[in-house]
Amino acid sequence: KDSGHARYTFRVRLSNTARRRLEAEWDRCRWIWNECVAKSKQVHVQGKAGGEKLTCGPAQLDKMLTEARRVTPWLAEGASVPQQQVIRDFATSRAKALKDIK
Repeated sequence: KDSGHARYTFRVRLSNTARRRLEAEWDRCRWIWNECVAKSKQVHVQGKAGGEKLTCGPAQLDKMLTEARRVTPWLAEGASVPQQQVIRDFATSRAKALKDIK
Protein backbone atom coordinates (compact mmCIF):
# COMPACT_ATOMS: atom_id res chain seq x y z
CA LYS A 1 0.00 0.00 0.00
CA ASP A 2 2.57 2.59 1.07
CA SER A 3 5.52 1.85 -1.11
CA GLY A 4 8.58 4.01 -0.88
CA HIS A 5 9.99 5.96 -3.74
CA ALA A 6 13.62 6.04 -4.62
CA ARG A 7 15.35 8.69 -6.64
CA TYR A 8 18.65 8.02 -8.30
CA THR A 9 21.00 10.47 -9.90
CA PHE A 10 23.70 9.31 -12.24
CA ARG A 11 26.53 11.27 -13.69
CA VAL A 12 28.31 9.90 -16.70
CA ARG A 13 31.88 10.89 -17.18
CA LEU A 14 33.20 10.16 -20.62
CA SER A 15 36.71 10.06 -21.89
CA ASN A 16 37.51 12.39 -24.76
CA THR A 17 37.59 9.43 -27.12
CA ALA A 18 34.16 8.20 -26.03
CA ARG A 19 32.74 11.72 -26.26
CA ARG A 20 34.07 12.14 -29.81
CA ARG A 21 32.61 8.79 -30.86
CA LEU A 22 29.21 9.58 -29.36
CA GLU A 23 29.18 12.99 -31.03
CA ALA A 24 30.13 11.39 -34.35
CA GLU A 25 27.28 8.89 -33.97
CA TRP A 26 24.89 11.72 -33.14
CA ASP A 27 26.07 13.63 -36.24
CA ARG A 28 25.37 10.59 -38.43
CA CYS A 29 21.90 10.15 -36.93
CA ARG A 30 21.11 13.84 -37.35
CA TRP A 31 22.24 13.64 -41.00
CA ILE A 32 19.92 10.67 -41.58
CA TRP A 33 16.99 12.55 -40.01
CA ASN A 34 17.66 15.51 -42.30
CA GLU A 35 17.83 13.20 -45.32
CA CYS A 36 14.48 11.68 -44.31
CA VAL A 37 12.97 15.17 -44.13
CA ALA A 38 14.40 16.06 -47.55
CA LYS A 39 13.17 12.80 -49.11
CA SER A 40 9.72 13.27 -47.60
CA LYS A 41 9.49 16.83 -48.98
CA GLN A 42 10.72 15.66 -52.39
CA VAL A 43 8.08 12.93 -52.58
CA HIS A 44 5.38 15.39 -51.48
CA VAL A 45 6.35 17.89 -54.19
CA GLN A 46 6.49 15.15 -56.84
CA GLY A 47 3.07 13.92 -55.77
CA LYS A 48 1.56 17.40 -56.02
CA ALA A 49 3.17 18.08 -59.39
CA GLY A 50 2.08 14.75 -60.86
CA GLY A 51 -1.34 14.74 -59.27
CA GLU A 52 -0.78 11.29 -57.86
CA LYS A 53 -0.50 10.06 -54.29
CA LEU A 54 3.09 9.07 -53.55
CA THR A 55 4.26 7.81 -50.20
CA CYS A 56 7.55 7.99 -48.39
CA GLY A 57 7.40 5.24 -45.82
CA PRO A 58 9.97 3.35 -43.78
CA ALA A 59 10.62 0.87 -46.59
CA GLN A 60 11.69 3.60 -49.00
CA LEU A 61 13.74 5.31 -46.28
CA ASP A 62 15.44 2.00 -45.41
CA LYS A 63 16.46 1.65 -49.05
CA MET A 64 17.77 5.21 -48.96
CA LEU A 65 19.82 4.36 -45.84
CA THR A 66 21.23 1.21 -47.41
CA GLU A 67 22.34 3.14 -50.48
CA ALA A 68 23.74 6.01 -48.40
CA ARG A 69 25.76 3.61 -46.23
CA ARG A 70 27.11 1.96 -49.38
CA VAL A 71 28.37 5.19 -50.97
CA THR A 72 29.25 7.22 -47.86
CA PRO A 73 32.16 5.75 -45.87
CA TRP A 74 31.74 7.99 -42.78
CA LEU A 75 28.10 6.91 -42.51
CA ALA A 76 29.03 3.24 -42.78
CA GLU A 77 31.52 3.68 -39.92
CA GLY A 78 28.61 4.14 -37.53
CA ALA A 79 26.34 1.50 -36.11
CA SER A 80 23.34 0.67 -38.28
CA VAL A 81 20.93 0.06 -35.38
CA PRO A 82 20.64 3.70 -34.21
CA GLN A 83 20.44 4.80 -37.84
CA GLN A 84 17.54 2.43 -38.48
CA GLN A 85 15.89 3.62 -35.28
CA VAL A 86 16.08 7.21 -36.55
CA ILE A 87 14.15 6.11 -39.63
CA ARG A 88 11.51 4.37 -37.50
CA ASP A 89 11.19 7.43 -35.27
CA PHE A 90 10.90 9.70 -38.30
CA ALA A 91 8.21 7.49 -39.83
CA THR A 92 6.26 7.51 -36.56
CA SER A 93 6.46 11.28 -36.15
CA ARG A 94 5.60 11.86 -39.82
CA ALA A 95 2.57 9.58 -39.61
CA LYS A 96 1.38 11.40 -36.49
CA ALA A 97 1.89 14.78 -38.15
CA LEU A 98 -0.10 13.72 -41.22
CA LYS A 99 -2.85 12.35 -38.98
CA ASP A 100 -2.94 15.61 -37.02
CA ILE A 101 -3.24 17.60 -40.25
CA LYS A 102 -6.30 15.62 -41.30
